[in-house]
Amino acid sequence: MFATGAVDVFASESTSPLGAEYERSTTRYRAALEELAAWAAEHDQKLQAERARAWLPADSDRARFYLAGEPESALVGNATSSEDAATFQDRFAKLRQARAAELFALARRAAEGKQFSQAVAWTYETLREDPAHADAGRVLGWQLHDGRQMSAFAIAKRRAGQVWHPSFGWLPQDHVARYEAGERYLGGKWVTAAEDARIHATIDRGWTIDTENFRVVTNHSLEEGARLAERLEKMHQVWRQLFARYHTAEAEWTRLFAGGTPREYNRKRYNVVYLRNKDEYVAALVKREPKVGLTSGIFMADDDRAYFFADAERSNDPFVFHEVTHQLFSLAKPTALRVGTRGNFWMVEGVACHFESLALQSDYAELGGVDNPRMKAARFRLLQDKFFVPTTEFAAMSLSQMQNNPRIATLYSQAAGMASFLIEADGGRYREAVVDYLQAIYGNKDTATTLAQVTGRSFAELDAEYQAYIAGLVQPPAGAAP
Repeated sequence: MFATGAVDVFASESTSPLGAEYERSTTRYRAALEELAAWAAEHDQKLQAERARAWLPADSDRARFYLAGEPESALVGNATSSEDAATFQDRFAKLRQARAAELFALARRAAEGKQFSQAVAWTYETLREDPAHADAGRVLGWQLHDGRQMSAFAIAKRRAGQVWHPSFGWLPQDHVARYEAGERYLGGKWVTAAEDARIHATIDRGWTIDTENFRVVTNHSLEEGARLAERLEKMHQVWRQLFARYHTAEAEWTRLFAGGTPREYNRKRYNVVYLRNKDEYVAALVKREPKVGLTSGIFMADDDRAYFFADAERSNDPFVFHEVTHQLFSLAKPTALRVGTRGNFWMVEGVACHFESLALQSDYAELGGVDNPRMKAARFRLLQDKFFVPTTEFAAMSLSQMQNNPRIATLYSQAAGMASFLIEADGGRYREAVVDYLQAIYGNKDTATTLAQVTGRSFAELDAEYQAYIAGLVQPPAGAAP
């Protein structure tokens, strides 16, 4: 709910020359990794062989985004002093460096062609392959530290003697062992984990977990707060790749890919409040949003915070990703307080619904695909129910018209499907147009015809393309209607 008071990226079905070139490069790279794995197996290096084979995830129908700054353990491999293991490490590093060089060359050409989302995605993938790559780090505003590119925030933490712990967040290195043993450092002294939990039992005294881009406050547990913060940072990387020109101006990306020096920015953190259970969540928000009991998460534009609660019965990731998507678009740059009041509100919700499909791994993420609940529903409503609101009418719907419609759930299904179509179809054919569309909506500069203008297609053409896109999706597993 939005209160006003989720295949390698760009490669699948891509018709662009750069997309085809990326696919050919990936095919060669996968073959080289398999050759290296076979060599490792012949030399009794089983773990190394498995690592080479697993380096590129298997193909899928989901868009893939690689995440930079992967755990250091992924870089150094298995600790061993054997000559064969050293040979593997050398060959693996050289393969990855060569792949990184190809990727960044593609990224530069994509930027020259004003395909900035594609260019930034390939830049992140460059750093996944070669964490020390100078140009990729420069484009993202990172610096070389301890042999790898890092953000200024991460470097400052390292220089202060801190490390990121997946259960506790940023900690002084010399505190890690005691935290893992069940102690907590609070108010200048060591206490038990139980005492720490008692002190942080209410949200006004909750734990605060800071990362580069987020501040999570929770009274659930330090561990759950750190887990959420880490997942939000990964989501943020995906969002920055997918909507590169939304948060950073085209002229700046052009300058950076041409060799320019990055500028310093004072970024504000996105605030997230994570309550222990639904009762506390409702009690905290019901006076401001009477219908909050019907939600599993909410972004409140009046205080710029996203609110969630721990759910013991199901993963709350889809709700988190949905609402934080609203938060990112609203706060990444100055925007209108109320969006979609004149129309085009479907896209505000559609893109957030698309992010519900986000699946996070250690160093990559996947988004979309035919088998996520939103796309199953979109397919069912169009193909089985024969429900479709022509785009000319859909684009004219305002926030109030959509949210007060008795068929709101069905409208959301179409919004999710259409957002997926615009973002994913034909390897991202309309992806830059989506950025233009969202910029207009969040800047209150949209009109009833903005979508047609930014895509260069009539509403009738978009209707036909969307319906063909949905009909052409692989049939999901049989089951009950969504």
